[in-house]
Amino acid sequence: AGQPITNRRQGDPRARAEEALDAVRMLSESKGQTLQLEAPDSLPAVHADEDMLRRVLINLLENAVKFTPFNGAIQVGCALEGPQVCFWVQDSGPGIPEEALEIIFDKFTRLQADRYPKGLGLGLAFCRLAVQAHGGKIWAESQPGAGSRFAFTIPIATAA
Repeated sequence: AGQPITNRRQGDPRARAEEALDAVRMLSESKGQTLQLEAPDSLPAVHADEDMLRRVLINLLENAVKFTPFNGAIQVGCALEGPQVCFWVQDSGPGIPEEALEIIFDKFTRLQADRYPKGLGLGLAFCRLAVQAHGGKIWAESQPGAGSRFAFTIPIATAA
């Protein structure tokens, strides 16, 4: 929350995505969900706190697992976009109403709290703070009934 990130290093974006996938694999498999990684073998290094970046991806993936129905599909990926790497998590869940796409990143905001009682509504707020502290941006794209895509950018090491 406004504090500088002191543990930045050059790191491999694909490796962070793979680590996050591994962290949620058992939970996803228990729901019969398909996990897929979409990332080139070689991307420029990002200038980031690797643990924080991994935690952002895990938070987004855990949400995707929670909201994706049994036998659904989840994709995580990363790709170079100009002087940054864009990461994303795409699910096949119920989607998010357009009017909620911005407020879901606010502290203590929980959609469908009656249906999914677990959680405090802090995960996406943490993700936003962490991404912004790295000089990136985070957003969600969704339509009700069509799944959701959460994406964020992190500057590449040479642009940091």
